[in-house]
Parts: sequence; structure tokens; C-alpha cells
Amino acid sequence: MSEGVHILLVEDDPEERRLACRALAGTGWPVTEVTSGAACLNVLQRGGNFVVLLALGLPDMEGRELIARVAAQHPETPAVVVSTVSDLGVAIEAMQRGAWDYVLKRPDRSHLEDLPHVVQRALDRRQLQRECNRYRDEMEALAIALRGTTDGVVILDAIGRITFANRALAEAWKRPESAIVGRLLSDFVSMARDDDELGDVLAAVADRGRWSGEVRARGADPPVGIWDVTLTPIRCPDAPVGAAVRDARTIVGIFRDVSEKHALEQLRADFLSMITHDIKVPLTVILGYTEMLTDPEPPPDQIPPDILTRIRESGETIHALVCNFLDLSRIEAGRMSLDPRPFDLRAMLAHSLEHYESTARRKGITLSLDAGTLPPLVADESQLERVVTNLLANAIKYTSSGGHVTVKTARENGQVAVAFQDTGRGIPADELPHLFEKYRRVKEQKRTEGTGLGLFIAKTIVDAHGGNIRVESTPGVGSTFTLLLPA
Repeated sequence: MSEGVHILLVEDDPEERRLACRALAGTGWPVTEVTSGAACLNVLQRGGNFVVLLALGLPDMEGRELIARVAAQHPETPAVVVSTVSDLGVAIEAMQRGAWDYVLKRPDRSHLEDLPHVVQRALDRRQLQRECNRYRDEMEALAIALRGTTDGVVILDAIGRITFANRALAEAWKRPESAIVGRLLSDFVSMARDDDELGDVLAAVADRGRWSGEVRARGADPPVGIWDVTLTPIRCPDAPVGAAVRDARTIVGIFRDVSEKHALEQLRADFLSMITHDIKVPLTVILGYTEMLTDPEPPPDQIPPDILTRIRESGETIHALVCNFLDLSRIEAGRMSLDPRPFDLRAMLAHSLEHYESTARRKGITLSLDAGTLPPLVADESQLERVVTNLLANAIKYTSSGGHVTVKTARENGQVAVAFQDTGRGIPADELPHLFEKYRRVKEQKRTEGTGLGLFIAKTIVDAHGGNIRVESTPGVGSTFTLLLPA
């Protein structure tokens, strides 16, 4: 018996009401009797868990009209017709209006024995309908969630054929969903390790109940197209508790793109390799020349005349590497701070050029400063000096002997512009958008020392001042890096 259910008996014939109540007496369902359609609607309006048993012939309205009103106002309330009308057309119309069942009264009153079963059938149908609605709502919500999530989602059958793919995965694989569904997962991805097989993984999911690992997109070279995948089986709905997981019909796969993570890890590995090399080289110079100077009898022809300059430059190289690394740590920790004060920008630029004069002279490069009268700049002088020396050092590094490096200042749209022009090898156009990325270095046949952090740090400092860095470059002609700072 369903808890809390009441029978609402709508019948104007007293004898029919009496017989119906007696037939339902043993069910435990309380019966409320009314004699009109209006009274029925009033009872339902007050609320309650009812099953309506109604006759078609009522004093105030036709039974089919009452059915339609109950269906419209109380769609979860079962309405069952109990009538002497045996016309099939009337029965069909009643069902079309919203009746849940139709009981034909028989002269021998045997239909009364069926009333408890009819009521229970209506309640079972309502419960089934509620569960179907709940499952439908859950599936619609799940479909919205799956299609809206940024993670890729697939559903596989027992042999690894894709039966569902969400929009995020389709976009990542650059194929429409219709071109993915129906094909094998192995058509799109393979195991990250060449000695593993995707088929073995699907079998392992059935045996162990879950698998997590990495796969790579077919046709893509690492670190692009690397996915972290979790595969989980869905047990059959009718499987008994404790049934083997291998009986599962489907597998859900969650794909998370970790290409960026792998690329960053590769960049970090390259960075550590570079910083090890780039510190070792100037250290070797310092130690080698220091050994010459400390030799009691150094061979005069083996001691370069600018030995102290080279030792200083090597020490400055190590110092710059360490400073970049420390600056990166502060930036990533959000601890970079500014101390803006008025200072003479032209004097700072002149001091920076003077500092690199010996390095440029040794490479055969001409340095020049073209700066007019500028108002005092309110900024963090020490931080901006880091930017200036970085750009100046890069210009000298990538300019060959006989070249020129010129620093120019100007006023531009209410800003102070500082341009660093060189006649170096230039930068390929496809590298320009990536110049200021962390650990990024221009790809060259000949390796040049550097960690790939200088421009990233420089741009971070300039951005913190509310400024910008503009780059123009022509391979084989030279490059111009322009600082734009608020005046």
C-alpha cells in the first residue's frame, strides 16, 4: 500500500458510492466522497495525495471536462473513469483528455473487485512516471554539464568504440562530434609510452575498475596533444551487487589537456640546462684568468691585455643570471614591489651605455645615445635600469662586429619613448609574438647564452609601471625595442 494516498470518489449516485467504498475498505486508503465536479476540484485545490475515481455523468459538468481540468491543474493526480458507458470512442476521448485508466461497470458488480488493483496500477504508473521524469532531468542536466565542461568526455562501449563525445573534446580534436561518434578511440589517440597498447588499457579498466594515465593525440608531436585520461566503467543497471566489473557495458573517459603542463616542464628542464651551461662558461673564464693572474711566473704572451675586463664581464654575466632567477621567484610569488621617485632618465641611460662601452668596443660595436631634454620621470629607477641594461645587453649580444646600437628618446602621445635600435641579425616574424614568454628564446642555429627570462622580466616590470614594450624587427637588418612609459 502506498503511504499517504487518499481516494477521491466523485459519484452522485449514493448506492454506487456505497459499493465502491466497501470494495476499497480493505485497502487502507481513506476515501473522500464528493458528488460533483466542482467539489472534486475544491478538494484537490486544498492539496493532498489523491487518486480520483470519477463517473462520466455528473450533475454540474461532463466527466470528460472534469478529467481535462484535473489533468491541467494537477498533472500528477491519477484520474480513473468508472462508467457504464461502453462506447470505445468515449473511452478513447477520455484517455486523450487525461484519464489514466477506464473501468467499465458490469451488471454483476465484478468490476468493484478490480478497483483496488486499478488504483494500485495508477499509483505504480505515477511512480514510474516520476522516476522517468527524474532520470530525464538528470540526463538533461548531465548532458548540459558534459557539453559545457572544459574537460573532454567520451563514452565508450566494451570494445572501445566511441558512443558519445562532448563539444570540448571535439573542438580539441578539431573534428565535429558526428565524425567522432562510432569510431574507435584508438583512431584518435595512442598511449604516451610506445610499449603500451590502448587495448590492454581498456581490458585493465574491466579488471581493475579504473585506469588513469596519459595518451597522446595521433599525428601530434609532444609536448602538444598530451592528455591526462581517467577511464571508469559503468556497471550494467541490472547487474547484481558484487558483479564483476568486466560485465560493464560502457566506459566513461575524462580527458584533460596537459600539453601546456608538459611544455612548461620541458621549458623548465631546458632552463635548468641552460642556466647550468650559462653559469659554467663565465665561471670557467673567471677561474682560468684568475689562475693566470695568481701564477708566480705567468707567460707574458698568454695574458690578454683586457683580462680584468673579461673577468668583470664574466662576473656580471653570472650576476645577471642570478638576478633574473631571483626576480622570477619574486614575480611568481607576487612579491615584486615598486618604489617610484623622480629621476633623470637621460642620466640613467648615459650611465648604462657607459657601463657597456668596453663590451661593445671589444666586439667592434658602436654605441650612441640620442636623447634630448626630458622631464624627470617618476618611476622605480633601479627596476627600469634592469630593463634598460637587459635590452642594451641583448642588442650588443645579437649585433655582429662593425654594427651599431643606438638608444633614442622621444615624446609619443603623452608618453616617454625609449628606443633601442641595433643592426643585428633580427628576429623571425613567427617568433615575435612569443618573445616575452617565460623561458622563451629565439630559435637559432648557433646557441647564444641566456635563460630566456630577461624579456619576460623586462615586460613584467614595464607593465607594472603602466607602460608597454613594442618590438619591430627585420631578419638580417636589425631590431628595435621601444619602451613606452607614462610621462
